[in-house]
Amino acid sequence: MQRACETFADATAVTTSTESLSYSDLFLRARDLAGELGAHGIGRGDAVAVLGRRSPAVIAAVFGVWLAGSVVMLVDEALPEARREAMLDTGPVRAVVCTDGPHTRPRVEPRAGAARTDVLDDPDHAYIAFTSGSTGRPKAIVGSHTGLSLFLQWQSEEFGVGPDDRFAHLTNPSFDVWFRDALTPLISGATLCVPDAAHLDAAGVLDFLRGREVTALHLVPSLGKVWTSVAAGAEPVPSLRHAFFAGEPLDAELVRRWRELFPGCQVVNLYGPTETTLAQHFYRVPADPGHGIQPVGRNLPHSRSLVLDEERRPCAPGTVGEICIAAERPSHGYLADGRIVAPFVEVEADGERITVYPTGDLGRRADGGELEILGRADEQIKIAGVRIELQEVRSAIQSHPSVRDAFVCALEDRFTKAIVAVLDGDAAAEPELRTHLGEHLMGVMVPSVFAYLPALPKLPNGKADRAALKEIAGERLAERSRAVSESADSRSDSRRAALPVADRLARIWQSVAGVGRLADRETTFFNAGGTSLTIVVLHAEIQTEFGVAFPLVRLFEHASFNAQRKFLEILLEEPGRSTPNTGAATAGAAARRRVLTARRARSR
Repeated sequence: MQRACETFADATAVTTSTESLSYSDLFLRARDLAGELGAHGIGRGDAVAVLGRRSPAVIAAVFGVWLAGSVVMLVDEALPEARREAMLDTGPVRAVVCTDGPHTRPRVEPRAGAARTDVLDDPDHAYIAFTSGSTGRPKAIVGSHTGLSLFLQWQSEEFGVGPDDRFAHLTNPSFDVWFRDALTPLISGATLCVPDAAHLDAAGVLDFLRGREVTALHLVPSLGKVWTSVAAGAEPVPSLRHAFFAGEPLDAELVRRWRELFPGCQVVNLYGPTETTLAQHFYRVPADPGHGIQPVGRNLPHSRSLVLDEERRPCAPGTVGEICIAAERPSHGYLADGRIVAPFVEVEADGERITVYPTGDLGRRADGGELEILGRADEQIKIAGVRIELQEVRSAIQSHPSVRDAFVCALEDRFTKAIVAVLDGDAAAEPELRTHLGEHLMGVMVPSVFAYLPALPKLPNGKADRAALKEIAGERLAERSRAVSESADSRSDSRRAALPVADRLARIWQSVAGVGRLADRETTFFNAGGTSLTIVVLHAEIQTEFGVAFPLVRLFEHASFNAQRKFLEILLEEPGRSTPNTGAATAGAAARRRVLTARRARSR
């Protein structure tokens, strides 16, 4: 980064609608923060947390932590407080850098009682990133400076990233993908464009990409599905030339829809777990993609992948096995109990011993040599690119006093997977259970559907009957979809328009979140089963239903049903209120028809 700041000193590094930082400005801010950390006695071997949302301030703070010789831990300020504290307590964090706003000087807050240790004293220790943990706590992974640099340099050179590029910065902190999202453009002299709103709706994203003439971005497929569904029929965005998808399976239908919206865009599928330092595979999706899920292609130059059987012997081409990755510079391992534990194993292949990371992903080599991903060998899933251990969700559920036993699984539903929990517990306590989970888990980890039984079915050996439980979960998800479809089809548009705002809004909540009758109208959209992805669909449907236009962030500010109802009633009474254009309304209606058609098909 320092070399880039010197080479491209006068070029724009980071821009928002209200400020722009040149590369030299970025370096000066980072240097000032490094000096302040040093004044507090913080330097090499110390972990420093950067708390905030995507912003120029967070980028400068990360660079400043590295200039001080410390290890950075990114913490999204939107996470539940309990989870933030669990992250800070995982590693020896000696200070927190708070970035409250775009123009606010970062504050260094030393952590009382945080003693210096030598566990992070290796100069190659770069960052601490988190994945979901099977023990019920976030799992901390210590990333490598060298491994990170190898990836960033490869991506920049492989795709010709340079000063003429403008990248969208859409990833919030806490996960390792933030580093490629923010730093690939910045080591290349490109400009990183940061949207102002904490949450952009589909129309807002397209306006942002078009207005800033963005040429490249990183995103997860589920987000792409939401954008392309809600924005169907919108004017194409000609500037985008690279879309780097990662974190979830990428299917051909999404690629086709994406290219209708971004006709000049090369779609790239990236793959690799946090433990191996960002992506270790890439696949340029051809103009005519193959049917179904796309391959993840071939290895980056500094890595090698094996498909191994249960005895950890190489599988023949076309045979399914576990994908194991040997990266030249992987992560250093898991930070736990004051030490770093390496998750790597040695295997024998082609007559030599190789150190690999067993990913838990099942895959095979296609005839052309590309790697195909076929699912998981364990209970780990990805939703919206977030790696989730279902055991962590189950542990959080069982920690609530209303629950005696729980089974948790993930099933396909609309744009992404849905987590379904089958419980032996008190159904009347579900609102309290949802509140409890919202305080301890990321929103994407809270189950969308809860099913209650007098007792969970068991096998003769006393173990949970997972097949029966999964079938029950699938039936409950299908019941929810059927109820929503029937409710949505029960009234004509003219009859619906005559109904009170509350009834029309309740129908939309049922359609998007899958919630039944709202017993508590003070509940939030997220406690009713919504997610950060489906709230984008909620926003589009509300605008279409009521003929209004407003920023998506208003739904986050008015998260409960009653708050949204009052907001809409006030908005509808305003003289000269803004209305969406015909294209947006048509696109929203088309998206709703596609969703309902898909739901009916799945319910049969």
